[in-house]
Amino acid sequence: MTSHRSLSYTGPPEGKNMSWLNGSDNCSFSDVDELMKTVQMAVHIPTFLLGLLLNLLAIRGFRTFLRKRWPEYAATSIYMINLAVFDLLLVLSLPFKVALVQTTPSLPFLCTLTECFYFVSMYGSIFTICFISLDRFLAIRYPILVSYCRSPRKIFGICFTIWVLVWAGSIPIYNFHGRVGEYRCFHNMSNDTWSAKVFFPLEVFGFLLPMGIMGFCSYRSIHILLGRWDNHQDWGQQRACVWTIASSLVVFVVSFLPVHLGFFLQFLVRNDFIVECGAKQNISLFLQLSLCFSNINCCLDVFCYYFVIKEFRTGIVARQHSGDQLTPQGTMTIRG
Repeated sequence: MTSHRSLSYTGPPEGKNMSWLNGSDNCSFSDVDELMKTVQMAVHIPTFLLGLLLNLLAIRGFRTFLRKRWPEYAATSIYMINLAVFDLLLVLSLPFKVALVQTTPSLPFLCTLTECFYFVSMYGSIFTICFISLDRFLAIRYPILVSYCRSPRKIFGICFTIWVLVWAGSIPIYNFHGRVGEYRCFHNMSNDTWSAKVFFPLEVFGFLLPMGIMGFCSYRSIHILLGRWDNHQDWGQQRACVWTIASSLVVFVVSFLPVHLGFFLQFLVRNDFIVECGAKQNISLFLQLSLCFSNINCCLDVFCYYFVIKEFRTGIVARQHSGDQLTPQGTMTIRG
């Protein structure tokens, strides 16, 4: 987002492109871009180091539960490993993102690959978190029914489908920039990229629908668990589950809501609904800051991992003290 010339110019200016370009000539975004170069360096370097370490540790931790072959922990462990792998994909894209943004002109192939990894990671995380919330709600609300259809093989199938969907959905990324005079990574998006036919399906199916599902499932799950306060013996496990659900919802909203609000505002700019220069500059800054700080999500997910592992361990200790064996039927009501 170096300037509106670089953002919008995709070829010979004709019609709407010409009027939009002429209206942007006097609106400079160089100050925003220079500020963001400094912010990205300050945010992405510690995010890369912490995200790499914490997500590798998370994968190692959940693999332990899978190796133990405890059926009631398998589904959530698979989901969490899948989420951590998406986070690792984002973490590994950050050094290239920083380097390519600083480079002019960017290398088209490497730029496209980095953009692809970046957005695949973002939407893969969104869909995985959505399915985790849905899976947990069904396990809490319909424990008997879910216990018969919640095998590790089926969970693997869901995760595989998520990967297929997000990679298929990344196909438009290969034409993000169209025909531009100056190719810059994560900049110079073509007008087609910001068209309604591309933007609204992405916004609705890529964010609003998953957020609605997650919000509903989280609310209902917490409501059911709090309703068992007086008539359930093991409130400690219930409380751990509530904290897991609440932390997941908070991390999701904090990480992805500002980004998609920024996408919507930039859509209004690119389609001439917002034409005032100061507003365009503020929106450009807001969008870039939102994208930058949303990358911290790969570290914030660690809070979710912490509460899930704590929930697992609380359940294991409780079962050991009671002398029972770990079985899916005995724990399905409170675990994902």
